[in-house]
Amino acid sequence: MKMTNFVIASVVILSMSACRGTGVQDANPATAGSQVWHLGQPVIDSHVHIYPTMTGLATALDVFKKVGIDRFVIKSAGEVGSARYQASLAMQKIMEGRMRSFANIDWTGIDSPDFGRSAVPALEQMKADGIVGIKIFKNLGLGLRLADGSLLKIDDPRLSPLFDACGRLGLIVAWHVADPVAFFQPVTPENERYEELQIAQGWSFYGRDYPSHAELMEAQKAVIKRHPGTTFLLIHMGNNAEDLDYVDRLLDDCPNAYTDISARVPEFGRHPADKVKAFFIKHQDRILFGSDFIASGDGSMQLGSVSGTEPVIDDAVVFFERHWRYFETPDRQIDHPTPIQGRWKVDAIDLPDSVLRKFYVTNAEKLIFSK
Repeated sequence: MKMTNFVIASVVILSMSACRGTGVQDANPATAGSQVWHLGQPVIDSHVHIYPTMTGLATALDVFKKVGIDRFVIKSAGEVGSARYQASLAMQKIMEGRMRSFANIDWTGIDSPDFGRSAVPALEQMKADGIVGIKIFKNLGLGLRLADGSLLKIDDPRLSPLFDACGRLGLIVAWHVADPVAFFQPVTPENERYEELQIAQGWSFYGRDYPSHAELMEAQKAVIKRHPGTTFLLIHMGNNAEDLDYVDRLLDDCPNAYTDISARVPEFGRHPADKVKAFFIKHQDRILFGSDFIASGDGSMQLGSVSGTEPVIDDAVVFFERHWRYFETPDRQIDHPTPIQGRWKVDAIDLPDSVLRKFYVTNAEKLIFSK
């Protein structure tokens, strides 16, 4: 309890100083030379992780002000009753409408056939506390194990009451189902993500009893179709950025599904620019901007993925400006935001202003900030 109070007090103290002058009316559009990015208007980042400490929030606000992000969505507010959850609620309150939060599931008791029903009171508490949804991490399907040692599958029937309750309560299910296809392949120098997997060795899901990427994608779609009254936000470009045709079909077949682009520009950026642009135009009401920016409690950052060096504020500015350049210009063979995710270039897609406005702001306003 003392630690909870300390964290909350730190956030409140910070809010009295760091949050002044950072509202929409004060936000300066990020620029690079004479280039004005994101239509000269502030952006909503729908996918960030900010640990609720004075230092973590201060770091995030510093970066956001420099790059023109005014509102943001926390995808890791913690489990109901935890210190992190209480501090995140306090941080959301003092951000005065600029922040929304997704909380997380306490998986204690997953062996019980009634687990889904037993989780409903926590969901109801989230709703009462102003939480807009739950974020399910990839540990469901790739890490959580039952008493017999088997992995809890993402389409396990015991989870159905949980998904149904989210629909009834109007809680969005933001879901990280799978990582890039390369993470399910042998970790050898031939693996295109070998450099990244050498740093984040726990991200490899090759071998053992892990499901294949294709099996996860099949199960993901089945769950979404099984719960048409629940809204799913499939992060990381539908968890299948390498296969835009799959994501296209999923959005066509599942009107209750949305997606964001967080940490996946390197993958879908390898598709022909015309194909990617057509995809964004077709699904312009269903795609949200998100970066997967992380500010830890000590102020250290992660910019879309791990890196061999500690990022500084200037690195974060470059990270975001590479997003803007990709979506807003017709430039060819440019650097994508996270080089460690693949040492290749991508062709920018030059989205129309009307689509950019939805992608950067309106879709998140309607789906998340209207709640």
